[in-house]
Amino acid sequence: MLSATGNKRDSARMRVRRYVMDLIYQCAGESVRLPSNRELAQELGIARSTTQLELKLLLKEGFLVSRRGIGTFTVPTARREKYQAPLIGILDGDGKIIYEPYYRLTLGAHVAMEAAKMPAVIQQIHLFSECENDLVEELRSICCDVLVCIAPFEKQLPLLRKIQQYRPVITVDVAFPGLTGIELDRYRKGRVLGEALLAEGRRKVLFIQTRRYHDTTFRGCRDIFAESGIHIPDNHFFLNDLEGFEQLLETGFRPQAIAPALEYFAPIINLMRKYGIDLQEECRIATFMFKPDNAPGPVMLFTFPFEEFGKQVVTQIRKRLADPSLPPEHIMFDYDYKMSIV
Repeated sequence: MLSATGNKRDSARMRVRRYVMDLIYQCAGESVRLPSNRELAQELGIARSTTQLELKLLLKEGFLVSRRGIGTFTVPTARREKYQAPLIGILDGDGKIIYEPYYRLTLGAHVAMEAAKMPAVIQQIHLFSECENDLVEELRSICCDVLVCIAPFEKQLPLLRKIQQYRPVITVDVAFPGLTGIELDRYRKGRVLGEALLAEGRRKVLFIQTRRYHDTTFRGCRDIFAESGIHIPDNHFFLNDLEGFEQLLETGFRPQAIAPALEYFAPIINLMRKYGIDLQEECRIATFMFKPDNAPGPVMLFTFPFEEFGKQVVTQIRKRLADPSLPPEHIMFDYDYKMSIV
């Protein structure tokens, strides 16, 4: 059983570790004296005993050294040159996400890898505060030159606008007014999908996705069909609704193509089999990232621009590092998708 108290203690200890690591990074080559345990605990707003636990671990790991009668000091790093690589902070969602689907995990990894090639030092940021004022202070105190936010939530907009007063903020996979944001042109992606389906003569298509895909990918596919005189009903889009999907299959409807969320892939396949729908030729599954291991037949696979997406983010990072006063930009990232049947 998980202990809520233990989780809070782990979060508090991470604040101590981040404080020490930021100090080591900012003062490369120097030995810096830490505040007393009591002073540090007060500064970080945590218990003194928790501070002591993490400092003991940092001493054991070699990041700190204790000098009897004098205090605790950071261990000088080997890097003593004046030049330091930029420090890029990467925040995933609200900073408290535990479980990652393939898309978010892969996108975040490619952004970090491309940024590290600048070269830059990457800091994965996890947040522990609850109210907005505390979150602002926590984020503001984190040592980084640019804050990159992977698919942040709309409720974070006020927070990110405040942080932008202290350092450049770049949002990835979503764009907000007043912030620099890079997002994929999902409407264009839907049009590419529609063209591929029509080329195969597949007119009866179903979508099982999240809301953002209804207003982008689904709309793009529907517009392509409409331009060919074919109507896709709005009720052929299921908002991650397996029950509604099955109810449609019960009526005898037999789809010729389906674009599912990958997290729902297995139950969707089971339902298709339950209603005797052939997944070899009769119905084609379409995906934009990878062919799942348990895919039963040929899949319409579109390449996804993870690497190119990461490079676009790095272009903005470089611009903001060179001139943090630049006005915010909204970049709609387009891509020439390649389709194959695998």
